[in-house]
Amino acid sequence: MSISLNKPRPKNIYISTNVSCNLRCIYCYEDKSSNKTFDLEKTKSRLNKILTKPSEQEFIINLHGGEPFLIFPQIKELCEWVWAQKYPCKVMFFATTNGTLIHGEIKDWISQNKNRFRLGLSLDGTPDMHNVNRSNSYDKIDLDFFIKTWPSQGIKMTISPKTIHNLAEGIMHIHGLGFKDIRCNFAEMVEWENDSVSILEDQLRKLSDFYLDNPGLKRSSIMHLNLIEILNTNSPIQKWCGIGEMNALDIESDNKYPCHLMFPSVCGKSKSDKSLSFDFNNIENLISEQCRECEFIRICPTCYGSNYIARGDFALRDMKLCQFTKCRIKIIAELEYNIILNNSNNLSSIPTDKRIYQLRMISALEKLIPLLH
Repeated sequence: MSISLNKPRPKNIYISTNVSCNLRCIYCYEDKSSNKTFDLEKTKSRLNKILTKPSEQEFIINLHGGEPFLIFPQIKELCEWVWAQKYPCKVMFFATTNGTLIHGEIKDWISQNKNRFRLGLSLDGTPDMHNVNRSNSYDKIDLDFFIKTWPSQGIKMTISPKTIHNLAEGIMHIHGLGFKDIRCNFAEMVEWENDSVSILEDQLRKLSDFYLDNPGLKRSSIMHLNLIEILNTNSPIQKWCGIGEMNALDIESDNKYPCHLMFPSVCGKSKSDKSLSFDFNNIENLISEQCRECEFIRICPTCYGSNYIARGDFALRDMKLCQFTKCRIKIIAELEYNIILNNSNNLSSIPTDKRIYQLRMISALEKLIPLLH
């Protein structure tokens, strides 16, 4: 969602609605076998305490499943109850969905409320890629509905060991469908083959050529890292997400967690309970010894929740993904260099802010290139 720089950042509330799902994605690490669902009345009471206080912030209520639309009647009742309260703040609902249930009555209701309920679709590339990852579900999704209803909403694309060979084709396919914002991530807690890095490099080079030939397209997140951040050595390292600052409400346990990945249904009760006492305000607690002196630490993305689930430590990163990140940095640096080179003959037509950006990027590349070879 776009955020105005003149307004306070939205405040996210995560609600655990259900853990059941109608798909069995090959990279999913959650237990989807339970039929437990959230307590509607308890949820209303908890939300009422938060939303009755006047606030300039917009509240985004994230419905976390499973597949939330398996319990559509409860979701519908909760949303309509919240909207009827006329709270003194703007309230938006958001849910990530596999899209297979967004038809008929559900689609009609979503269409009527599209300005106060947004959906983020999981779509893993070409039909073959998606079907391998996500239970042969590609043809069950009304893709045109998502494109037309929220044209700027990002698509979540997960890359697995079975689809990395076709990564570039998958992203080009999604662009061809008309989606503008493709947010890629690598599957966590899976086994990557030893040749995955070389495969990734080949795929990213194909994407680099594609984006050079199509400069009007927004680059997929896999082809974008804020390389300029490597210059900010005098400023503190920043967290990659809002972990520790979220209102992640697990209604069944009646607890607020630092992140929705800390729900008992996701990481287990023992780890979930332990996470409640962790100090997320100290960035030093989120950087391991093996990463502390790394030149790329400021531009190396990580999911602290996945680190904790897989290795029992928020700071311990998957070092295979570390190799992926270094590969990304290398190809993105080359892409940025080529973009600057292509624009070098048109400096007079480039706005001042973009010229300043290019100069800072050149400084970043001068620092990065020796580290990458």
